[in-house]
Amino acid sequence: MYTYIVVDDEALLRRGMLKKISASGFGEQLTLLGEASNGEDGLKLIRSTDPDIIITDMKMPTTDGKWLLQAIQQDYPDKKIIVVSGYSDFEYMKEAISAKVVGYLLKPFNREEIRETLTKAIVLLEDERSALQRLEKQENEKEEIGYAADLQTLTSMILGLHTKEKLPILRSTKVRSLTDEHDYVLMMLITSNKRVSWNEIDEQTASAILIPHPQIEHIAFYLLCLPRNSKETISQADSMAKRLHVITGIGVSTVKATLNELHEAYGEAKAAINNRPIGLDSTKLSYFDPGLTEPSEVLQWNRTYELLFYIESGNRDKVVEMTLDWFDSMVYETLGQIKNACREFIREVRRIVNRDLKIGGSEQTSTSFDSVLEGMFEVGDIKEHLLHLLSNIAVMMKEQSIYSSSVHVIDNIKIYIQNNYDQVLSLEKISSLFFLNPSYCSFLFKEKTGINFSDYVNQVRVGHAKSLLQSSNEKVYKIARMLGFDNVKYFFRVFKKLTGQTPEEYRLHHTKT
Repeated sequence: MYTYIVVDDEALLRRGMLKKISASGFGEQLTLLGEASNGEDGLKLIRSTDPDIIITDMKMPTTDGKWLLQAIQQDYPDKKIIVVSGYSDFEYMKEAISAKVVGYLLKPFNREEIRETLTKAIVLLEDERSALQRLEKQENEKEEIGYAADLQTLTSMILGLHTKEKLPILRSTKVRSLTDEHDYVLMMLITSNKRVSWNEIDEQTASAILIPHPQIEHIAFYLLCLPRNSKETISQADSMAKRLHVITGIGVSTVKATLNELHEAYGEAKAAINNRPIGLDSTKLSYFDPGLTEPSEVLQWNRTYELLFYIESGNRDKVVEMTLDWFDSMVYETLGQIKNACREFIREVRRIVNRDLKIGGSEQTSTSFDSVLEGMFEVGDIKEHLLHLLSNIAVMMKEQSIYSSSVHVIDNIKIYIQNNYDQVLSLEKISSLFFLNPSYCSFLFKEKTGINFSDYVNQVRVGHAKSLLQSSNEKVYKIARMLGFDNVKYFFRVFKKLTGQTPEEYRLHHTKT
């Protein structure tokens, strides 16, 4: 739909002109916005209504059409003008040509002439609008592509994949506008809905950017861009927590001065969530406290050795039972404590798997479990994933048959001692693992091996001690502890009894040169 006004000093002629336009078949395509009787009033009407088409007479009292054309040419050069005049005056024609009018109609004109001229004006307007729409579409596509590239850049900076000190080039208008004279706060958003559509809950404002995690669907980042030294960080975060009901956890970093600190902010936001107390469902907003770090001490479960044994022996049912018991019996204060306990346990599992399956490689390197654990912030998710992982490992270890049912139980016990000489090894512990009465286990062991259980354990440990004394410069007391001896003096006595030498004497006479 297009709009127009009519400027003519003769009311009767205006009514006749409007009647001809109405009869020209444009219907709702053209809408009249108003009429004026001279150039000055016509200009006021243009300013107040902003019409697409202006139909004006040339010869009018006070301010004529020539004056109006000059004013339009100066202030509204894109308006489509149709000049109506009762004179074929050269000056009028010259002014009309200068103003790039669509048509010049001489009075009296008929309905067909006004229809053709209006059609020409509408075609020009449609062409211009189409060109403008194409330009806007191109600009929007360019902005969308630039914004997508900027989100990728910010994601790389958050995850630590951008290592250059110089800030990367940002392409979109929105993101570029936030890089000057701003402070930054990174909020890590967690939702229990694994299929959440972040676009549906995108509460972006002019001073914030929502960045979905590239691999983990239920995590996104909300980058607040605040004026320098702003005091609105807490209020902005609180407002976010209240608005987004689907969010179950929000970790908030400290204020950063540059985008190059986004990876540090990511670590802070993650630590804030990991340090959140378990069980406080109403507290989903956690601020990073520089004075509060994740606990380095791992809370040990007193039945860890049993769970490891059942994994190694391939007893899947017992693995599931004991893993559930672990989560039910241990009391953890924060999510970080649970994660640390799981990491430490998986290191032990990996050490056993590498040893039994003779797989090389460092036991300290990161694993896929660590990567998955990074993106878990619900206790239930961690338990479910650990159950699945340990069950699969147990099935794999069963095929390996480390503790074969075809050999004597004492042979399996000897294998266990060889593999776990550095752990606490008591007759009661071993008996429980192999479902034996301690007294009967002691009797069988002596009958099968010819020596007592404790003497066999000491023989195995001293054998490893001899190797370490020959091949390393470790202090003797450290070697003793590495082999499972809590009492260093007892280690000295056992070692001398079995070798006839003290550890230092043995090292002196057997060190490889």
